[in-house]
Amino acid sequence: MATLNFFPSTNGVKIRRTNITTNGLTADIDSHVKEQLNYLNDLLGAPIYVKEGGDFQTADGMSVRELVQLPLKARMYGNSHRKEQQWQDDSLLNIIYSTINNSKYDKIYSIEEYIDAEDKLSLLKFDFKDRLTNNWNNLDLNTRSILSYPNIVNYLLAYGYNAGYTEVNGLTNFIFGNKSGNRNVIVYTQISASRQYINEEKVSVEYNNEKNPVITDILKGNPSFSALSFSAFVTKTLENYVDNSDELEILKDSKYYPVIPPAMIPKLIQQIKSSIIPVTDSNIDILLPIFMNEIENTPGWEDDTTGTDDQNAPDYSVSFLDDDAATVQVISDNIRCAAQMFYSMTLGEELDIFSVVNFFTHKFMVRGNIQISDAQLREDLQMYVFSNKFPHPKTGKIIERTRPAERRMFYKQVFNYGNAPVTDDVVVNREFPKYWRILIMEVARYIQRAQDSPNPESYVSRQTVMQAVEDLQYNLSTHCSGMANVISPIIYDELYFVIKRILNHPEIVKQLVPAGGNWWKVVEMLYEGMKHQRPKTTIHYNKAKLGYEILNAIATYNPTTFEDDKRFSTFISNVDAFIISQAQLQQKEEDDNEDDRERRHRDRSAEREDDERSPEKLPPPPSASKDEWDF
Repeated sequence: MATLNFFPSTNGVKIRRTNITTNGLTADIDSHVKEQLNYLNDLLGAPIYVKEGGDFQTADGMSVRELVQLPLKARMYGNSHRKEQQWQDDSLLNIIYSTINNSKYDKIYSIEEYIDAEDKLSLLKFDFKDRLTNNWNNLDLNTRSILSYPNIVNYLLAYGYNAGYTEVNGLTNFIFGNKSGNRNVIVYTQISASRQYINEEKVSVEYNNEKNPVITDILKGNPSFSALSFSAFVTKTLENYVDNSDELEILKDSKYYPVIPPAMIPKLIQQIKSSIIPVTDSNIDILLPIFMNEIENTPGWEDDTTGTDDQNAPDYSVSFLDDDAATVQVISDNIRCAAQMFYSMTLGEELDIFSVVNFFTHKFMVRGNIQISDAQLREDLQMYVFSNKFPHPKTGKIIERTRPAERRMFYKQVFNYGNAPVTDDVVVNREFPKYWRILIMEVARYIQRAQDSPNPESYVSRQTVMQAVEDLQYNLSTHCSGMANVISPIIYDELYFVIKRILNHPEIVKQLVPAGGNWWKVVEMLYEGMKHQRPKTTIHYNKAKLGYEILNAIATYNPTTFEDDKRFSTFISNVDAFIISQAQLQQKEEDDNEDDRERRHRDRSAEREDDERSPEKLPPPPSASKDEWDF
């Protein structure tokens, strides 16, 4: 369920980051889900209302308020349910269906005509649709699927209005937050489509009661309506409840069943079905060892799952090696470690936090008038400066400080960052910059294609972005391993310690930036004193944070996660913001280089002017000796 902020700003101006998925993000909906939604939309929009004395009611005399508040029970399937009895007796859709077939009135109205006739509700519908349009691309796939059907929207508006939500904010909260709102329609669709699948597969499980275990398990998973995942999710859930095989029941009665390899069970079922001698509970223990021996003596039986009838036909099938977990294995913890290391590297090296702290403790405090009265801060500085140790921020355990050469060696190993020397046994990840650059380019291209799409409902393929993510996933899973997993938490803990316990300490902040500020201002002031230039502290921090979020998303990625439009949109937005941060840092570097060139040019010009004004008869300065202060 999506949680959104649909409320207008108090000053009449709403400023929000452009959603890069505004154009062209639609996923194919499962065929059974689409069938259920189409049928539901048709029923809810059916003309069943009459107007008696100015009030709308059904042909059977039920008011709109009473009708829309009836329970929305899911559709039922199976031989035990007649075609005309598809819902429970007291359910909304059963009443609507019965009213359609039994109406004797000539002039009847639909729910849309009812809403248009109610002045206040008609205005609420207009306001809600305006908000829905502005926030459409922030909705998840299930919610978008539901709200793309006009009669379903009309039903939810009529339900909320008749439940007492008579202003747009309350009505919006009802639809998106109340269990009787859009979530109720999503549950209806998930159950109805699942029952349709189960009925077609002829699986002998009880499923027409919403409290049946198979239905409750499906609802717990809250499956996406996507064509790529819905049916697969239902099928996987059903695997725990399948009991329609008589042969399987016979196997379960055998004393050998506990020792049968799972891969052999389908083969044994085939043997039982094709056996000349009928297999029963009484002879299974005699015949089963014969069947098992025959299967085990068949070469490649473990991989043979085709079961073709023509044994002489050539085999043109292939086995995809990427399905073999032993061949291609992604270790999510390694990628999460890389995300943490990227965060520490950006702040520790690019913003140079560790050098800033050393400058503060070794030089600034020596010549600066800094007073330390807090005993804990004094102890932290003593341990960090003189003992080269620091306490773990959470556990208090004393840890050795990391050395710059160590940190840079592992940054080189994982990200090919910097020019630090590495030992002979360290394998540098030279491909990371290429894969990272490809990801940035593919996201930028995706954004461009989405923005150029003339039709907001057109589909823009995510495949190139997904491929770039998978390449990075495998790359980091391979290279961020071994001792990199050990040192990364230590680097982060030290970084967190120096920022939280030293640079962000109230005493330090108050004395270094008396006008007010936080650790960013402290770092800027110290950095400027150390390097004589001002850093882009907030931009570096944004880069570190966004890089961490991107790599963490890569760690948890699998092809189905990007079916969730909200997660995919968040990932694309993070990469887009990262691109902006990186561009700002590059522009600053170019500006700094330009300033250096202008400064050198001014210095050379001043030297030439001094040479032109100097008297020719003055002897040149002595060259043999050097002033002791001339560094």
